[in-house]
Amino acid sequence: MDSIGAYFVGLDVWGWLEIFAMVAGIYYVYLEIGKSPWLWYVCILTSVLNIFVYWHNNFVSMTVIQFYYIVMAFYGIHAFRELKDDAKAEAIEKAASSDKEVLIRRFDWKTGAWTMAIAIPAYFLVANLLKAYADTHGTALFPSQPYWDAFIAVGSMVGTFFLSRSYMCQWYVWIFLDTITVGVFIYSRMYWMALMYVVYIILAFFGIRHWKKYGVYVD
Repeated sequence: MDSIGAYFVGLDVWGWLEIFAMVAGIYYVYLEIGKSPWLWYVCILTSVLNIFVYWHNNFVSMTVIQFYYIVMAFYGIHAFRELKDDAKAEAIEKAASSDKEVLIRRFDWKTGAWTMAIAIPAYFLVANLLKAYADTHGTALFPSQPYWDAFIAVGSMVGTFFLSRSYMCQWYVWIFLDTITVGVFIYSRMYWMALMYVVYIILAFFGIRHWKKYGVYVD
């Protein structure tokens, strides 16, 4: 116990910031399971914290992507309201709706196709830009960091867009990405953030179960 206490006493501001970001991030995914509209406000808080955490650890694209999350949070607030209005218009929402009910859109494979058509070139563009930046400034923690940074960032853009559209498949995207992220963060010695993504994976499975059980398709 003394060693645990000594560890926390010895944490600098960056260590505590990483812990706060982890707690906020876990709460964000918890809200995501029930599709609470509050998840987008917590998303904004988490993104602001992560800007500092990722920049301090030289994950450049994951820093920049936080600004995308903030923009998507405002879009998500609007999209969730729009989905609820659509459900009411189609008389899908029950008169005595359960708090656990989750409104879901059916995945459109055309959307998936054009999303991938944008994401794949975006990955190569971002990866090469990050590699050039790392080579010039010597910021990479390890040689392949720019490539993993770009992959996780671009993949997260896809996952967040799918969440804003209320697609069930967003959970599978996150499980895949979070598994990779855990390994990258452990290798980078960002242990609290790695723990956060382990919890994300566990919560994602609960999310799939919850959405399947309480999901109501609107279109």
